[in-house]
Amino acid sequence: MLKDFATRPCPCCNKPLTLSERAPLLNRAPVHCKHCAKSLKPNFYIMLFNVFWLSMSVSWAIETNTELNYLWALSAALIAVSVIAPLFDLLFPLEEEQYD
Repeated sequence: MLKDFATRPCPCCNKPLTLSERAPLLNRAPVHCKHCAKSLKPNFYIMLFNVFWLSMSVSWAIETNTELNYLWALSAALIAVSVIAPLFDLLFPLEEEQYD
């Protein structure tokens, strides 16, 4: 069960990618599928949703528990999210990186 949680299928070839193979996402680098050699990135909409709810949750927690106003709390939350958000990218599906 934990193995299923840690692996995600490649959107191109549907073969599994392990958590260690998706580790370059922590550095905001694309992942290359070892089976089909396509470049993969996190799904943009899922990444945007994660950044939104995480930043709003952190800024709300900072605002209610400190004397900072909402703008300072949001600024602090965005800094925290820039560090934490790549961890969430490891857990969600990937999409093929398109070069225009």
